[in-house]
Amino acid sequence: MNNKFDFFKDNSTKWYILGTIIAIEILVSESFLGYIHIEPISITFAYIPILIAGVLMGPAESTAVGVVFGLISMGKASASYVMAGDQVFSPLMSGHPVNSIILSVGMRALFGFISGFLYALAKKHSRHPDLWICIISFFGRTMHSALVYGCMALLFPELGYGVTDVFQGFFSPSNLLSLLITAAIIWGCRCALRTRSYKRFVQRMSMVKNLRLTETYRNRPLAIFITTEFCIACAVTVYFVGRIRYMLVQKGIAVSDETVYDLVLLQAQFLIGILALMFLLTVFQVFNRRWHTCVEYEIRLDTLTGVWNRRSFFQRGESMLAETNRQAACYGYFIMVDVDWFKQINDEFGHPEGDRVLHDIAKCLREIFSPIGLIGRLGGDEFAILIDKPVPRQQLEENLDQFARRIDTLSSEASSLTCSIGVLIISHPAPLEELYKKADRLLYLAKQQGRNRYIFSE
Repeated sequence: MNNKFDFFKDNSTKWYILGTIIAIEILVSESFLGYIHIEPISITFAYIPILIAGVLMGPAESTAVGVVFGLISMGKASASYVMAGDQVFSPLMSGHPVNSIILSVGMRALFGFISGFLYALAKKHSRHPDLWICIISFFGRTMHSALVYGCMALLFPELGYGVTDVFQGFFSPSNLLSLLITAAIIWGCRCALRTRSYKRFVQRMSMVKNLRLTETYRNRPLAIFITTEFCIACAVTVYFVGRIRYMLVQKGIAVSDETVYDLVLLQAQFLIGILALMFLLTVFQVFNRRWHTCVEYEIRLDTLTGVWNRRSFFQRGESMLAETNRQAACYGYFIMVDVDWFKQINDEFGHPEGDRVLHDIAKCLREIFSPIGLIGRLGGDEFAILIDKPVPRQQLEENLDQFARRIDTLSSEASSLTCSIGVLIISHPAPLEELYKKADRLLYLAKQQGRNRYIFSE
């Protein structure tokens, strides 16, 4: 498999990861976990998912999470019951809509970009990246507060706040504890990437990518389903607000338009939180299904070489031929490949060297023939390739010559490696077992003629 697979940058998975971090940001921002209310403003811990996105993914992703954090805080500040210091974050309450958007969304986006950029510098240009990542994380809250207070001083000077307010209570036990917890969380995320379990997980997600096992969806039905689900959720929100208002009126409690407005905001926050939880459940189901798909797939593979084992090769090969015969398109090739003098390699240099030779040969076969055929290891040093496509003979010969050149350049304790190959042209329907026997005879004919060659059936 591709050892350079980057789980956090691969297009087939990065949106799930980014969505997961955003969902966590929403849950933190919409619950008591994200805020501690202290007069005259609220101190937030919801910046931690922004740092996680920055250290795991990059500046662009941490900026996106910062924008989400800003939008949520702007929405929460739009309620009539929030403290006066918080209302400046709302374009509906502050009297200066543009300034509030810059303060609430712009500063959080800038914080996300700066933190992601600093993490990228630490990982690429530092001899001790973990140390610098912990330092950046430790001062992450301070940097966030400095941006917010500085913007408040510039756009809302009448409130009397400035950058110096950031350092009030900096050395208090509770503040230092929260900073240490933040650094520990980020460092823990980094350590998790080095665990054996995570590496195994990435290996299987790499298999999903390389072998195209990822599930596919039809975009239009999926878009319709998501839109319908969202509309129903909004309808439920409106319904519950109406029922709450009706219940309060029945209890003899006067309900003003301002109260209804606040109820709508609260119910919307609850809805967003539920949608975030649903998304997290969906992501879990997706990766859980991919994991178990890979587990089932690995059972069918030869553990040493990564190609199909004998049983799976014949099962899949029979299905391929049945489909080809059903379409009345009887063409293709059955190719047998055998390593020359392989027993001598095992006897003289040991089985570990023999295993490495088989692994390298299988890798060459996958790289050259995977796009056009099914590859399997039938046992020992024998490999088979079934091609059920109308590949021109000249192109196939070029592939075989390329394979021979690649094998000749493989480094080995033994002398240069060679393979004998028998190529059976499939011109009429036949059981796979019969094709295998005919190709095997061609293979041994190639060995009788001096090895290191391929022979076509005529």
